[in-house]
Amino acid sequence: MAWQQCYAARAPAVKLLTFDRKKGVAKIILENLDDLWHLYNLVEKGDFVYAKTTREVKSTAEVARPSAGRRVSLLIGLRVEEVSFDKNTDRLRVRGVVVEGPERYDGLLGSYHTLSLRRESMLKLVKKDWLGHHLRRLREAAEVKACPIIITAIDDEDACVAVLGRFGFDIKFEKRVRLPGKLDLEKRSGELLRYFGEVAQALSQTHTTAEAPIVIVGPGYMKNEFVNYLKANHPSMAPDIAHVGSVGSAGSAGVGEALRSGALAKVLEKCRVLEEMNLVESLLAQLAGEVGKVAYGLDDVGTAASYGAVATLLVVDRFLRELPDTDRRRLEELMRTVEKMRGSVVVVSSQHEGGEKILSLGGVAALLRFAVK
Repeated sequence: MAWQQCYAARAPAVKLLTFDRKKGVAKIILENLDDLWHLYNLVEKGDFVYAKTTREVKSTAEVARPSAGRRVSLLIGLRVEEVSFDKNTDRLRVRGVVVEGPERYDGLLGSYHTLSLRRESMLKLVKKDWLGHHLRRLREAAEVKACPIIITAIDDEDACVAVLGRFGFDIKFEKRVRLPGKLDLEKRSGELLRYFGEVAQALSQTHTTAEAPIVIVGPGYMKNEFVNYLKANHPSMAPDIAHVGSVGSAGSAGVGEALRSGALAKVLEKCRVLEEMNLVESLLAQLAGEVGKVAYGLDDVGTAASYGAVATLLVVDRFLRELPDTDRRRLEELMRTVEKMRGSVVVVSSQHEGGEKILSLGGVAALLRFAVK
């Protein structure tokens, strides 16, 4: 399907909120596992990282009397001394000296602390000098080629079809109706079919243009009836229905609620899994058909990378976490080598079939530009 191909081709990306090169400040939101790898390569000793964390602290008023500390949530800044992957979770650990934090907590400034960063973490990274390779990585990480999402919010009074882009949604169709009561079943059924037909036609026109996944939401059973109508009367759109969910309103208000409810995050997660699965299936097809265009296992992939042959490197998150320190550093150097040779690195989740397949090949595999003997 066209929208699946579109998502498969998109670049994984961090969300860059602001960047001021003169001040050396980048504000970032981490959105997926690849973002942790990008950040791992951006953050260096001597940089400053600011993020929310939790810590056991005492306020200055509590210093005079002995008491147990309290664990609180606070925003702190660290001067970085060490960056590492957490071996037990999908997190990046940034350890350093606290240089900024609430003054009311005694002993905080100058102490050591470790930030545990994960997907959805927001942080500020400050460098004294943003070198060329830093800027290139930040630019490449922030460039997104994501397809839009089509949202239809419908009930028996309102309908809205909108397209979600990077900066909000664009309403393509709105309609308000007053259907006959349920006691007049025959007349209500006829009007309902006409209503569904109008909404489906608008959705079809939007889908033809956008070639995007479809999300259908609403407050009651009507959304499910509309889905059944689409499957019966517009079967070509049915495979692109990525999510059906409940919200409290229909119409444009329902579209806005869908954006806030987290429903679209589920769709994007499905698309991320789809991207990874497509890469894995492509690798397995190459492995079955074209000898020499695939490498797997640390040794063989390392050899291919040394020749600049790796086009796409697939590393399973669990494999990366569970490697002994020596082998993990070797794998991290391999990932850097691939990127220096203008290959791409994709961290694949072990929570789906694609990740399990790569684990069966040794946890790391690569699609090659050319065969390496």
